[in-house]
Amino acid sequence: MGLDVERDERFQRREWKWQRGGTILLVVVVVAALAGLLGTGPLSWTERDSPDGVVTAAFDRLTHHEADDTMTLAFGPEAVSDGTVTVELTGTWPGGVDIQGISPQPVEQRAVPGGLVLVVAVDDVDRVDRVEVTVGFRAQEYGPLRGEVTVAGRSVSFSQFVLP
Repeated sequence: MGLDVERDERFQRREWKWQRGGTILLVVVVVAALAGLLGTGPLSWTERDSPDGVVTAAFDRLTHHEADDTMTLAFGPEAVSDGTVTVELTGTWPGGVDIQGISPQPVEQRAVPGGLVLVVAVDDVDRVDRVEVTVGFRAQEYGPLRGEVTVAGRSVSFSQFVLP
């Protein structure tokens, strides 16, 4: 003597399909997070170089609103002129972030239309292999921020996406 239970097999198949879709979506989100596509991880950090390699920008593809973050700018010896490197940051990035600090401290920093200019002194010009400037910042806007770093007529473009 068995129980007489009605089954709706069409409904059951749809439910299983939705359940599999949800499981796949959850796995994709976890893998993306572990890979760094939603925050810190191996795919989150990237570098952009000018065609001749004189200018390099290393940064996170994703950053979070009001979170401390850094960008490292590196320049070859060709960028040094009269013991300084003059860096121009333009685009939506300079206006979309609050710069917390620059290391080494620039000898001059000024606003220009669409961005800012940093003049960084270089010690021991004859022995310079690469000049590195680290910019600490906090993003103040959400969404994509695009920028361009120009030094000695050479430039490299970059973009970051700001998450909540």
